[in-house]
Amino acid sequence: LRRPEPADAEAFIAVHSAPEAHPYDDWSRRSPEQARELFDRFQQGWASDGIGYWAVRRTGAGEVLGFGGVRHSSEGDEPVLNLAYRFWPSAWGNGYAPEMAAAAIDWTRRQRPDWPVVIVTDADNAPSIRIAEKLGFALHERRVRDGRPEVVFRLEHPRT
Repeated sequence: LRRPEPADAEAFIAVHSAPEAHPYDDWSRRSPEQARELFDRFQQGWASDGIGYWAVRRTGAGEVLGFGGVRHSSEGDEPVLNLAYRFWPSAWGNGYAPEMAAAAIDWTRRQRPDWPVVIVTDADNAPSIRIAEKLGFALHERRVRDGRPEVVFRLEHPRT
């Protein structure tokens, strides 16, 4: 896990715009231009907040498997840390997302212990829901946003 570098932009754009990486939430797929803007925005978040989504690679391997981690966000008027991940399908089922997510939660326990951590996902995204439950998140809300059903999982005060 490491902070994305400018050289990771191509991999970021590819995974965030590839249909096969978005089987449950087609709404979050971006055009390459939108993915580039998102990468730049996430890089700005790293610069201003000292936190953001990591590039995820296997130890000793050069290829990026995906991106994930936590970044500052809000739910309503409340500041939260949004835990998110996006991996290539070839990385699915190998435990990379839960491993990355556990590292992100450990980071929040040390650096932002009073901030709740949330996972917002499509209501039909069973793999993400399983990860949230496996990590101890509780279902906080079911809602419809922009015409699509989604669920919000929440981990209160990760230090406890």
